[in-house]
Amino acid sequence: MATDDLRGSGTLSELDLKLIHALQINPRASWAQVGGLLGVDPSTVARRWSRLAERGAAWVSCQPLQDLDPALAVIEVTARPGRALAVAAELAGDAQSMTIDVAAGTRDLLVTAACADEADLASYLLDRVPHVPDVAAVRSHIVVRAYTEASRWRLRSLTREQEQGVAATLPTIGESARVQVAGPLDRALVAALSEDGRRSYGELAGLVGASESTVRRRINALIGSGVLRLRCEVARGLTEWRVSEWFFLRVPSARIDEAGQLLAAVPEVRAVLSAAGPFNLLVAVWLHSVADGQRLETQLTRRLPHVEVVDRSVVIRPYKLVGRLLDPAGFATGVVPLDLASRPAES
Repeated sequence: MATDDLRGSGTLSELDLKLIHALQINPRASWAQVGGLLGVDPSTVARRWSRLAERGAAWVSCQPLQDLDPALAVIEVTARPGRALAVAAELAGDAQSMTIDVAAGTRDLLVTAACADEADLASYLLDRVPHVPDVAAVRSHIVVRAYTEASRWRLRSLTREQEQGVAATLPTIGESARVQVAGPLDRALVAALSEDGRRSYGELAGLVGASESTVRRRINALIGSGVLRLRCEVARGLTEWRVSEWFFLRVPSARIDEAGQLLAAVPEVRAVLSAAGPFNLLVAVWLHSVADGQRLETQLTRRLPHVEVVDRSVVIRPYKLVGRLLDPAGFATGVVPLDLASRPAES
């Protein structure tokens, strides 16, 4: 199928959806494992994935290493009239701006930023973002805790048995529970995996300057311990989840954990982040329609009457997703390798 055909069709085949769902559970599962669980030849799923990846319809990337305890913030950016995309393009080149959404509502951009530590985050918030040309205002929300994040979000294409079968292929936590981040090797692996999370061990070994056996052991240990989280993403417009929306909540401090855990269990929810600020719970969702956002809000306030939905923003264009640059249709067009130790560009 040609690129234009895939974009124009607006849908993925059932096998494609099952393949992506399987890789959401174990992004580095072998084609033999995936094919066996889906009941198709390994060469078929390999060919399907190659087609999706080449067209930017689906991809595997990674998040910052959990052991580094990265400092996170959600940044609301207001641009000068007509300059939102120019600001997004400038910030998209920063490794620190993991995700950028162009939004409707009271902010033009929502930027999820990750830095190596609080000092680097403060520098990014004070010295970089406000000084980008055409930025008119900035408001930041320092993330305190993630109750759930998008690497845990799933399509609903596999059966429960198939989900369990894929999960059984993951490296086990028990084998590597005491893994700690070692330094340059792990950073190099993250940078390489952020470009393509399914790179072979041999290719990764050549990129990071280590033996293939060392790379294999290290990646399995990092994944098995939960330190490294790979994630399989898909162009949202090719799924039934056509709308992305952010909700800004105010919750009594004594009820934040309760609300965060309940919201994390809602199928539409991609991320639930507690934050220090006037909005102390930020929620990102994928929905079938804008109207579903209103229905979800009504359901949330009924179920959690102590929660106040202070504001909301519909994403009108995804610009960057965990390092992956996106076109207006949400297809991946490039990548900014993830390296939280790099310094942001000068404005």
